Amino acid sequence: MATADEQSASPVSAPKPLSAELEALKGVVDALLDELRRGSGDREKRRQVEEWMKALADKYPEFGIDAGLRAYYLAEAERLREEFGRVTDLGDKLTIGRTVEAYLDKAGELSRRERG
Repeated sequence: MATADEQSASPVSAPKPLSAELEALKGVVDALLDELRRGSGDREKRRQVEEWMKALADKYPEFGIDAGLRAYYLAEAERLREEFGRVTDLGDKLTIGRTVEAYLDKAGELSRRERG
C-alpha cells in the first residue's frame, strides 16, 4: 500500500519516442519552422508554409509546432517593425502597423492555447 507522500508525488512521464516515420516528418517541420523564424523566402512562400504548419499543429501536437509558429510571428512582427521605421508614406506605415498587430495577435493566441 502506498504512503500519502507516494500518492501525492505524481511521476513525470517521459515523452513517448516517435516512430522513424514521425521523426522524419518532425525533422522537416523543425527545419521549416526555423526557416520561417529566420524570414527565409518571400512572404507568399512563408504564408504557404505557415498554413501547412497550422494544419500539422492540430494533427501532431507532440511536435511543438505552436511554439515554433509563435516564434515566427514574433520574429515577423520585429522585421516589420524595422521596416516601419524606414517607410515614409503614412498609408504604408498604417498597413505595416496593422500587420504587426495581426502577427502579435496570432502569437498571443498561441500563447493562450498552450497555457490551456
